[in-house]
Amino acid sequence: MTTKSRPTVEHYRQGYPRLAAFLNLDPNFTIFRRFDTLHLRVLLEQQDRLCELQQQLEDCDDAETVQLNLSSRRQDDNRTRRNVLQQVATELKDYDKGVLRFHRMISLPRARKRHRRSVHNWVNGNKPVVRSESASLIAAPSAKHYIALHAEDSDRAGFELFFDRVVQSYPRLASYVSHGMAKTSDRNVFILRRNLYGRVIKCLVALSIPIGIIFPMLLLYRFEKSESRSAISAIFVLMASFAICFMTKVTKYNLLLAVVGYAAVLSAFLSNPGPI
Repeated sequence: MTTKSRPTVEHYRQGYPRLAAFLNLDPNFTIFRRFDTLHLRVLLEQQDRLCELQQQLEDCDDAETVQLNLSSRRQDDNRTRRNVLQQVATELKDYDKGVLRFHRMISLPRARKRHRRSVHNWVNGNKPVVRSESASLIAAPSAKHYIALHAEDSDRAGFELFFDRVVQSYPRLASYVSHGMAKTSDRNVFILRRNLYGRVIKCLVALSIPIGIIFPMLLLYRFEKSESRSAISAIFVLMASFAICFMTKVTKYNLLLAVVGYAAVLSAFLSNPGPI
């Protein structure tokens, strides 16, 4: 019994079928325009209609000559007020839905620049749809009005971004950590193996931690003058501060604690009066 292999992107017909298959190739490719201005235009129009209805309701109440109509909903026979309230209920329902939808939209994570560039390059190179209908996909990659339906890992930060750039700069290296050929025959498309990618990142982080302690320790033991040892300690504390700040996702208070702890470790070696 033969198993049917998963079709590649090129298996789908050129056009929207192939474009949809490519966007489904990797979760990072599922990016879309937010259309903030259009959302706000619609909300502003709905808001103004509600303001008009509110004014009509107030005018109707002020012009009411029968107090019972204002004191009892059940016995209110003012058809104008009843019609205005029905319109208000309908408009409020649409307005509330629009506000909540827009709130959810702007709460979605912003698409990363490298992912927008990947989609832009593929669409611009393969041209799956006509030019007039691909404007939203081949817009400038630096455009900020794109959302990502796939949220990245919460601990993904500068270290992972640096590794991404290294992989993209060396296609031969990318071929070892990519499984894109199983999904597409396009040799320009690299899909990183998430499990392997995560293990590599963990190994690099695990190596950087002892190196950041052992290397300055060896330098401190090498120099005898207190001025040189103090300068080395200060330089490595400063480097560690910037590395933690830009290569990891850390709050300012955790950054302070991490730098103080690192400085305390170096101070212990700095207190040694001479080389071993």
